[in-house]
Amino acid sequence: MEIAYFLRLFLIFLASGLIARGEDILAVHTDPADSNRATATVEVRDFEVRVDNRTVGTHRLTIKTKGETHQVKFETDVKVNLIVSTYTFKFRGTEVWHKNRLETAGIQSEEAGKKRSFALQTDGEIQTDGEIQQTSFNGKPVPATSLSLMTTAYWRLPPADLLTKPLMIVDVDSGTTRAVQVKTMEKTPISFTGQSRECQHVKIDGPSPADLWFDDQQRLVRQKSVESGHQLELRIKQIQLNPDDH
Repeated sequence: MEIAYFLRLFLIFLASGLIARGEDILAVHTDPADSNRATATVEVRDFEVRVDNRTVGTHRLTIKTKGETHQVKFETDVKVNLIVSTYTFKFRGTEVWHKNRLETAGIQSEEAGKKRSFALQTDGEIQTDGEIQQTSFNGKPVPATSLSLMTTAYWRLPPADLLTKPLMIVDVDSGTTRAVQVKTMEKTPISFTGQSRECQHVKIDGPSPADLWFDDQQRLVRQKSVESGHQLELRIKQIQLNPDDH
């Protein structure tokens, strides 16, 4: 899932040779000013999770947009039936952006009975260089480093002004922030929802290397990576547009 998860899925190499992995992310945001200016819209993107070209689960990306605020919800479910047991993985979360700025993020996952969580909160104003960002992993604060501009959910194309320099990305698997290189590739035609669309291809080099494709809305349509020698892919299946009745 990304993601937007993740917008990135966890890959588990099991002794039986079956692979499963999933990923996502979490948060909530409201902006009273936006509520007076625009009506919220909701877009749902459904993906299949594939490992070595075999479907092992699903990933859903729900994007609620109101004015310049995006609330992004991630849901990943992976299930593999083994000879003597069943492996399941669940990942739930949200990520909130306002004016191209990551404000909050967090995840809750359960993998083979083991739970973990990640949270991020950004406070202050960019214009005054007064931003403060707090992150935690499994409930424990993570020492502050550089300000994280994105997470490894990868649900959206990085803002254009960030594509020409090292990008600070927080790894939701550990809560640590690292600089990555983003390489813009040629656009690639990808078929989904019954038509072929030109999608922007970018390569991310660490902390979670991936090939990502985004449509003309700058939203994820495909993600590929290699884990332990196995091909992991998020492949979009459908996009649904729904009015927000809530």
